Amino acid sequence: MKKAVILGSGLSIREGVTPLESIPYVDIPSWPVGSVKGHKGVLDKYEDLWVLRGRAHLYEGFTWEQACFPTKYLAENGIEELIITNAAGGINSDFEIGDLMQITGYLNFMKPDNSCKLSRLTQEVTKIKTEAIASDDLYSGVYVGVHGPNYETHAEIALFKEMGAHAVGMSTIPELETANEYGLKVKAVSVITNVYGKTLDLGHEGVVEAAKKASQKLVKLLDLE
Repeated sequence: MKKAVILGSGLSIREGVTPLESIPYVDIPSWPVGSVKGHKGVLDKYEDLWVLRGRAHLYEGFTWEQACFPTKYLAENGIEELIITNAAGGINSDFEIGDLMQITGYLNFMKPDNSCKLSRLTQEVTKIKTEAIASDDLYSGVYVGVHGPNYETHAEIALFKEMGAHAVGMSTIPELETANEYGLKVKAVSVITNVYGKTLDLGHEGVVEAAKKASQKLVKLLDLE
């Protein structure tokens, strides 16, 4: 099965492996090119895997359609399985920095006409083999996607908790919904890079650094070595 992975802020895999082809996003017609630190903006093609090193975000000024384009491109170029990763803030107070959360449901606060719908990903397509990593290192839960770029207020976090969310971020929803439209098999994982009310807010630099440290654990979990 031909598969691809989208890497979130600071995440990296196969950095020392030479790809068969490496294409800067700027060289792909219509591809949205973001400028956030920790997103290289390159599509690396390996024999068994395509790696998207970075993504564009709505808060950078891109439209919903532009944010969905990379996933459409993958589907239209034969990708059948998509692995989506992101760096996210933990809402669940049990989380620690560096924990991994399999996304089994999501709340879309990025697109107004979908803002309060809880969508669940079926266990059949998102199941991850926990024997690849200690089971206590892998959580599962609901991801809430927000527009950003500002972090959430106390009132917003309280609302998200009430709605059953476990982690929050500013990406991933466009990819999830587009993958669903195209019938792709999906796995989605958040790397927890800070925890509300529990860890210090180190800003985007801290998010990138925490994600870098968790990359190897993510690689092992998803068998992406």
